[in-house]
Amino acid sequence: MVLWRGKNRSLEELARTLLNDYNLPKYFWVDVVNTAYYVLNRVLIRPILKRTPYELYKRRKPNISHFKVFGCKYFILNNDKDNIGKFDAKADDGIFIGYSSHSHAYRIYNKCTMTIEEFVHVVFDESNLDLQDDFKNKAEEEENSELLQKKK
Repeated sequence: MVLWRGKNRSLEELARTLLNDYNLPKYFWVDVVNTAYYVLNRVLIRPILKRTPYELYKRRKPNISHFKVFGCKYFILNNDKDNIGKFDAKADDGIFIGYSSHSHAYRIYNKCTMTIEEFVHVVFDESNLDLQDDFKNKAEEEENSELLQKKK
């Protein structure tokens, strides 16, 4: 029982850190915890056994070549999802928030449609992590609009 409390505490701390570092809204906590659990099972080595939990379960080394930086921007071609105009953007952008639990896809928060979607073929921009400013500005705008509504 003590082992599980320790692991839950580690997941909770990691999820809290990811949410706060990237200024993500708290309603992403489920995706953040799932991502943390997914990564820890493939990376964290048990000291006594010198293996990861994934190796113990599947009896082979995990493939971590598909790992991406949490919270990085992504771009995906907008293929006939919307009726885009002549001068509208052909790609949607959003935020990488995790890995799919039932396929080899990435879970992405699409900022244009405000939904979480799963994609296999995605272009990531891991060099530019401006999400912190992005969500901070959005949170400030929401607070300002709430204050204006209260004043009226």
